[in-house]
Amino acid sequence: MLLKAKDLLDKKVKHSETKVDNIDPNGVLLNKYDFSLCYLSFEESVPADPGNEESYQPVDKNVLNMQAATSGIGSQSTPMTGTGYPVTARTYHKENYLIPWHDIISLDDDIVYQGNERQMEEPEECMASSIFDGWTVETIDGEKIGKIKDIILDTISKKAVALEIAEGFWSKLLGEGNKYMPIAGEPNWAEEKWIVEPELKDHVVSNKEDIKPLF
Repeated sequence: MLLKAKDLLDKKVKHSETKVDNIDPNGVLLNKYDFSLCYLSFEESVPADPGNEESYQPVDKNVLNMQAATSGIGSQSTPMTGTGYPVTARTYHKENYLIPWHDIISLDDDIVYQGNERQMEEPEECMASSIFDGWTVETIDGEKIGKIKDIILDTISKKAVALEIAEGFWSKLLGEGNKYMPIAGEPNWAEEKWIVEPELKDHVVSNKEDIKPLF
């Protein structure tokens, strides 16, 4: 199945056992060398102090005594001890996690994964698929083919197999709408360009289902 990386990020993520689907993915990571799918990233809210189930706010015990007396549950002659009371509000912050692609078992309505393997640090050999957004696709002769709008993923081979391109003469040659070109050539990181052989223009198609991967 061929999917746009950005369409994948519109789905919810849930574990195969818990079925909780309130997790939103925020990135697809690819291997820098062979464009295989490495990880799916997502953000999750976690307690700022996970070891502290309740936090306490200091107050004057005389205030507590007065509150007890006026609420009918005590009197001023029955002092209450203590210097604080528990509050339920907790502080949360967001952390980014990575799910290995081999743990993803379904991409139907939701992204379903199994196991408990996940990490926080992005491996050096991986990169976000969105890094190429807006890059120019050119031939080695300097002819512009278009600009990259998205990456096309093959969920069967578990690789990025094509570029979705817009603008440029060749992207409009087959009619209106974005076009698709199989991944070939190599990125020019310094100039943010994707450089391909001139004959790759013959492989540009208007429907992503017609993509024929070259590797």
